[in-house]
Amino acid sequence: MSDSGKIIEIFPDNDPRTNPRWYALYTKPRAEKKVLVRLEEKNITTYLPMVKEKREWSDRSKIVEVPLLKSYIFINIPLIDSLKALKTQGVIGFVKFNDEYAPIPDYQINTLKKSLEIKSNLEPVEYYKQGQLVKVVRGPLEGAIGRVKVIKNQSKLVISLDALQSSYGINVNLRDVEPVKKKQDNK
Repeated sequence: MSDSGKIIEIFPDNDPRTNPRWYALYTKPRAEKKVLVRLEEKNITTYLPMVKEKREWSDRSKIVEVPLLKSYIFINIPLIDSLKALKTQGVIGFVKFNDEYAPIPDYQINTLKKSLEIKSNLEPVEYYKQGQLVKVVRGPLEGAIGRVKVIKNQSKLVISLDALQSSYGINVNLRDVEPVKKKQDNK
């Protein structure tokens, strides 16, 4: 039985000043791994999604691990700890919308983690706003939430990190997804 009819709460009803939420930090170019270590030394919960990539040089080729999203790292903190993160060497600032730190819903971070765990071929794709929000109900990505888009004649689940206006695509069978019902504002 699918639970896709359940209402998904984007942000729990708790105070972001004292309760942790995910945020994205913009880092200096190619400083993501160093920033990760420095933030962890400050006991800040971090997440840096990494992918393996083949790099070619004139004399050799090598598989290297690189950040999926260049110059971004995710942290899970209450806002009262934001200064501690901002004062970290290599951090440029928080991703913001309308001059406010843009929180990232847990489900987007969890879906990103699941996508990387199954070792599928992730690839950065253009950021899309249109498309139906869907939940994977069968298979290794069960529980993942994203938007469907046809890319290169293949059905892909496009996982969007709205705060970064970044996305990545992963192959998915459209028979394994169902529409998600969003919680409506009670006005």
